[in-house]
Amino acid sequence: MGGVPDDKIVDEVVGRLATRFPGLSTDFLAKRVWANLKSFVNPAIRNFLPVLVERRVTRELKVASF
Repeated sequence: MGGVPDDKIVDEVVGRLATRFPGLSTDFLAKRVWANLKSFVNPAIRNFLPVLVERRVTRELKVASF
């Protein structure tokens, strides 16, 4: 895939999520972000991956009451 490397996307999203969910470890957040990132396989949305993944993980964490 072109564009921003996946590890950079994960680092950026984990950083933002860690601010919103300070009680959760960055390792836990990274696992959630990686799992969600891999679910997006359409290269046409590549530029929007950080936002899409962050929103999906945020929704998951809120539902799980973190």
